[in-house]
Amino acid sequence: MPEKDSYSIEVREATRGGDDYTENSADFDTPEEVQDFIDNDMHEDEHIHSVLFYPAGTNSNPRDVTRRFKRKRK
Repeated sequence: MPEKDSYSIEVREATRGGDDYTENSADFDTPEEVQDFIDNDMHEDEHIHSVLFYPAGTNSNPRDVTRRFKRKRK
């Protein structure tokens, strides 16, 4: 079991034609790292599908905290 809190973000991007999508995920230790990824590493065509929070000592039943994170438009 993980000994510290963790966050998992899923990012989606529509494929050409919009009938399907690709998805990528990344894991972070802090909410600040999640927001930094959103602000600096996402492409303009990608959107946040979900951000899940796993409390220390757990690896299942995460809390959906997606609404806590906003994308700043450039």
